[in-house]
Amino acid sequence: QLRGATMDDVKIEESVMSTLMSVKYTISECSVDVIDVAKRLGFVVGNAVLDEEDDGFIIVEEGRKQIMGIKTDKLIGVNSNRSLEWKRFIIAHELGHYILHFKEKNLKGLYAHRDHIRGHNKTENEADFFAANLLMPRESFEKKYNEIKQVYKNDKEIVDALSKYFIVTIKMTERRIEELGLT
Repeated sequence: QLRGATMDDVKIEESVMSTLMSVKYTISECSVDVIDVAKRLGFVVGNAVLDEEDDGFIIVEEGRKQIMGIKTDKLIGVNSNRSLEWKRFIIAHELGHYILHFKEKNLKGLYAHRDHIRGHNKTENEADFFAANLLMPRESFEKKYNEIKQVYKNDKEIVDALSKYFIVTIKMTERRIEELGLT
């Protein structure tokens, strides 16, 4: 159980796992291939030239032949200036919006969302938590944390090793350790 977990948190964690099962994605002994997961959900993912304050966007237009000249009805764009770790998080975050705020609400037609760095609300927090669960699944994160803790005693080294393993930022790793009560 997550420390201070709400029912929403448990539901989000379950929706990540059921999404992975629905697309037959197996969590292996390495980081989750978030682009593969997105493709299995029918998305085209690409770099986009965006303003500095924009991280990414998602457009779902079911039944359309193309979006912005690309043959797809589901598109995720990520700011091309972001690091690999951030791009992975942005894609996972956008998938969170798709699963939690489009599919679960049974919306039809057009869904578009653009992310800003500033200002987090419940919807953004849910998508962030979905992303953390997708990129750092509880079971594999706890297992790797315990393995690494045998090698490194220093918290900074543990966090560094985990962030490299899961290909996420230091801050994301620290937050996940806290969420899972591993401190």
